[in-house]
Amino acid sequence: MPEGFRRTRTGRKSQVTETFYVSFSDLMLLLCVFFVMLLGASKVQEGSFDELRAGFTGDQASSLGTLEKSLKKVTENNQIFSVSRDARGVRLDMDSIALFDTGSAVLKANTLNSLVNALRTVSNSKYKIDVEGHTDDTPLYKVQDTDFGKEIETNWSLSGRRASAVALLLKKIGVKDSRLRVVGYADTQPKESISGKTGNRLQSARQKNRRVSLLLHGTSKDVTERDQ
Repeated sequence: MPEGFRRTRTGRKSQVTETFYVSFSDLMLLLCVFFVMLLGASKVQEGSFDELRAGFTGDQASSLGTLEKSLKKVTENNQIFSVSRDARGVRLDMDSIALFDTGSAVLKANTLNSLVNALRTVSNSKYKIDVEGHTDDTPLYKVQDTDFGKEIETNWSLSGRRASAVALLLKKIGVKDSRLRVVGYADTQPKESISGKTGNRLQSARQKNRRVSLLLHGTSKDVTERDQ
């Protein structure tokens, strides 16, 4: 075989081999980038992922960050409410003193308007809602007569009944049962520690601990899929 012909074939083979290695390297690089993106997404908090998804879909109502801003706006300059956000979701704390009389679980009529405005923002979101009742550490134990006989009232029962009262109001404005969970914590989850406090500082801490708290997290779709 002529020498020139052999050189031509060898040159083509070398060129094909080099092209293959370049393409394979590009593929490996793309795969590495893909897995890095997956790893990063796995560490994103729920709220951050919702904001990213909202940016792609245009569904800003589904964003925890947007919900937090909306709640802060509607409760602005109203001392009944306190809005915060943590790794679990968005939390709306409501002062029990403004909502209920002492020892009562009946919502005060004069606070319903401002309460409903905030709860409508909650209702219009797509999140699950934990309605949590909290009392202070002041001991409560009394026996009261009811239509069903005598019942014992404690901080446990009072916190649960207050949470239920707010949950029933949420239902009246359109929140489905599948989105709601009601729990009474009594004084087991204080917002502010009372340790070492006396006088006015103690009373201030106790006032902050008496509250009904709404924790918004997940989506209503999650509840539907879980219940099926």
